[in-house]
Amino acid sequence: MAHILLVEDDSDIMGINKSFLEGEGYTVHCADSIKSATFKLEEYIPDLVLLDVMLPDGDGMDFCKILRQKTNAPVIFLTARDENDSVIMGFRSGGDDYITKPYDLNVLKARIEAQLRRNVTQASGHPKIELPFLSIDLFSGTATLDDNEYSLPQRELQILYLLASRIGSRINCHEIYKNIYGCDVEDSKNTIRVNISRLKKHLEMDDMSTYEIASTSEGDYVLRRVIF
Repeated sequence: MAHILLVEDDSDIMGINKSFLEGEGYTVHCADSIKSATFKLEEYIPDLVLLDVMLPDGDGMDFCKILRQKTNAPVIFLTARDENDSVIMGFRSGGDDYITKPYDLNVLKARIEAQLRRNVTQASGHPKIELPFLSIDLFSGTATLDDNEYSLPQRELQILYLLASRIGSRINCHEIYKNIYGCDVEDSKNTIRVNISRLKKHLEMDDMSTYEIASTSEGDYVLRRVIF
């Protein structure tokens, strides 16, 4: 399931949202300030961001502009403001959707699902790959390897899809990062290394798998078939 970064300074709202979304199968990482959210982004890039506009150490819309330098993950603003000017500012700062407090949790869930579907669809015009013993379906968010089906986080699924679309070819980590996140940053090598390590763990890749993801010291990765 997708990883969501929830940036919210109201502890009650944070707790309610976190509990609800985790109950829906999402992995939720919480931050109560821009500073805390910035530290979270050093650890991983989320699949979606729920971002409060009014934060104790700054404006969420300004922070969204910083987010856009690191990732193209969907951003949904959560705010008590409902003026037209605020909505326009939210979209201009890089936001993808806007929900006014108070809101129904099922509406929040639907908005999240819509943004994640849209983001996966935009990643490629060909949402499914079929290879011997390996299939990847971007729409369902699943991959099947050696007759075992796995539900993968969005970014890991997109990385696997990209590698499988060029099976046997080496792809540089900067190219992977740009394809998946829509931009490139200096530390992309480390981010992709962590994502691929998680991908291999989720797919339970071992010496008996029919595919492997190999790496080079230059930061290139290649998906290749293992011949026994």
